Amino acid sequence: MADIDTLPDNIPISRFNELLSRYTVLIKSISSEKPSKAGQSSLLELDEYRYKVAVDAFRSDKPQRRMGHDDVKKLVDWKLRHGKFRPTLMKLVSSNEGEVVRKTIQEAVEQYWLDNNITKAMDGIAKLKGIGPATASLLLSIHDPERVIFFSDEAFWWLCCGGQKLPIKYNTKEYQQLNTVADKIARRLEVGATDIEKVAYVIMKGDVSQPAPSTGRLPTKPPAKKRQGCRRGYT
Repeated sequence: MADIDTLPDNIPISRFNELLSRYTVLIKSISSEKPSKAGQSSLLELDEYRYKVAVDAFRSDKPQRRMGHDDVKKLVDWKLRHGKFRPTLMKLVSSNEGEVVRKTIQEAVEQYWLDNNITKAMDGIAKLKGIGPATASLLLSIHDPERVIFFSDEAFWWLCCGGQKLPIKYNTKEYQQLNTVADKIARRLEVGATDIEKVAYVIMKGDVSQPAPSTGRLPTKPPAKKRQGCRRGYT
């Protein structure tokens, strides 16, 4: 369970920023502990792509270019390396036709910039094989990182389960719950959705009771015991 000063309703901006500053150190530590295979990008390299390269290319309603199949596969690779590995996901995503991927995402994103309906845009992206609410939210968040939070395990556990690592159904209803709580903390602290996502990752993956290190590895904490279901409506 998260410490009382790191719960979404309680966390002050100073604590939020301190935890946010730990994110890169944590990713470097995880990346070095789980080196990539020959020819593969490291987690650190994929993280740079997810939060910097892809966002620079696709954010806003006038992106530098349209998101294509290779971009989607690289982001899915990040998702699998950054969180829970699902062996069949990449195969399913790769089975989509390239032009179908580009057109499907383009149509969903263009509609999103017209109506700002996150759920509707995610439903459009999820028409692709292998793309559920979690991956759809990731692809949409690249286009609007300030408002759209990625449906990660860590974000849901922190924002909706009081920091407990409880079972997740990965459905639209849960994402709407996650988005509501994320929007609340974003407005209170005046922060963006991707920063909330990173802080959630640090809280759920790192030992937040320790002082933030300037260099080196960030200590990790043992996983919490699973219980039956999240407390719905937690804020």
